[in-house]
Amino acid sequence: MTAAPGTSGGGAIGAGGGSAAGVGAGAAGTVPRRTEPAFSFMFRPAKLKPARERADGAEVTLRTVLPLLPEALNPEQADAFRRSFDRRMSLVWGPPGTGKTTVLAAVVLGWLAHAERVGRPVVIGIGSSNWTAIDNLLGEVLDLVSRRSARGAAAPVLISRVRSDHGDPPSPEIAVEDVPRTSARAGALAREMANPSRSVVIAGTWQQLSKLAGKDRKGHPTARWLDLLVLDEASQVKTAAAAAYFLLLREGAHVVLGGDDRQLGPVHEFKAQETFDGLLDCAFTYLRSERLAVATTKLVVNYRTNAEIAGWPKVRFYDNEYEAHFPNQRLEVAVPRSAPSGWPAALPWSDAWPVLLDPELPVATLTYAASGYTQANPFEAGVVAALACLLRLARGETEDEATFWRRRLGIVTPHRAQAARISQLLRDTGLFARPRVATVDAFQGQGRDVILASYAVADRDFVRAEEEFILDPRRFNVSLTRARQKYVVVASDALLEYLPADAEVARIAAHLQLFVEDYCSGVDRPLTVPSFGAVPAGRADLLECRLRGVRAAAL
Repeated sequence: MTAAPGTSGGGAIGAGGGSAAGVGAGAAGTVPRRTEPAFSFMFRPAKLKPARERADGAEVTLRTVLPLLPEALNPEQADAFRRSFDRRMSLVWGPPGTGKTTVLAAVVLGWLAHAERVGRPVVIGIGSSNWTAIDNLLGEVLDLVSRRSARGAAAPVLISRVRSDHGDPPSPEIAVEDVPRTSARAGALAREMANPSRSVVIAGTWQQLSKLAGKDRKGHPTARWLDLLVLDEASQVKTAAAAAYFLLLREGAHVVLGGDDRQLGPVHEFKAQETFDGLLDCAFTYLRSERLAVATTKLVVNYRTNAEIAGWPKVRFYDNEYEAHFPNQRLEVAVPRSAPSGWPAALPWSDAWPVLLDPELPVATLTYAASGYTQANPFEAGVVAALACLLRLARGETEDEATFWRRRLGIVTPHRAQAARISQLLRDTGLFARPRVATVDAFQGQGRDVILASYAVADRDFVRAEEEFILDPRRFNVSLTRARQKYVVVASDALLEYLPADAEVARIAAHLQLFVEDYCSGVDRPLTVPSFGAVPAGRADLLECRLRGVRAAAL
């Protein structure tokens, strides 16, 4: 074929006789050009053999790296580290909070340490489908490289991030070289990677790295830079995008992918009834298929959430292989029982707010009967804004706003319209200048002490129109497992009582609906909440809701 599907002519992989999905089929009457090692990584990765020097050095490198890590690797994580050396391609599978990104950062550090030990620099690529995932991994790599430098590492390392000329630069916490792709520095970086005098870590989306590589007259990539490619959140990376990354691999390169195909996948412009072993789903699912037999390490120890938050995904999504390492985590803040000093005049105070934020109720759901709302919902926006303000005031002046949003609180919602409404309401309170409210997709790979989830939709006809999206179990799984200590979800009866006509949609809808009805049945009582305009004019500005949840003593 002339290009991997979706790579916009990024180069040729080729596959002779083709496949069920059309991958590998050349133009009519032509023989496709086979590009190695990209072809073998796509179609026969288990047959690739590592260099003996790397395979034999895995254990020595692991012993070198372990003292530099903030926490010791557990046995499964250590196995994933070793496989990055003794397998040309390896997968790191694990539910949320099991340390996939931590392991990948350790792998990058290990390859840098190995390169210094053997006196031969390496070029390491870091990629994903989005900058959030890339920067999360970059941040951990930077921390480890700094630790290594403080311990006396001699070999210099260049860490660069290549973006489009109009793309956002990295946040101040990501102290890497920022390289706009068409800048003079980008050309110099490309030349250095072609013949490196020092080890290089380069991060970017496949689009930016492929464009940086350039093409020959036939559209084939002109660069073979990478000794190691690390893709994080690979369950969100389209298979074609992974193929575009593979075109940048040197002969003898290694590839490590981290992901969880039970979290959100990539956004496709089509719906495939048959994914051909994941080829039309995501790179992680495709490469994890039995046919390809790629070595996979399973991580099952959950270092993020407490036992109450982990309990539902453990049973529903992970076949009981999801153990909370810190089962008794609790929200470490004294929640005021009355309006605290500084409470914003823009929001009504309610005794319901401290009930919903009670640290001894790690999982709480608030449901209600108001209807008619679609992508934005003033009632849910008001509830979420009030809880955010109470949490901020309860913490006092202990940290700046940026740290608060980065570590303490995440607000997730399916639609951007609701995210915008909540953000504006928070700004109106005067407590927040730059609130962090986003769709679930933007939070994958991250964690917060508290997650507030607003589903917004309260119209049965609208639920029917987007039932597969709004009731997607992977979307719910990601929302729930972002929380370390506390999870609060606000959802309408219209959503939770909706009965899909399609049997498969009904099956997936049960993940959310049974979570509220069954898992959160330990607490079940009415709760009166300010309506924020969700009741007809002339009635009291209160709404009778239903509180359900899981108490800390329940598990």
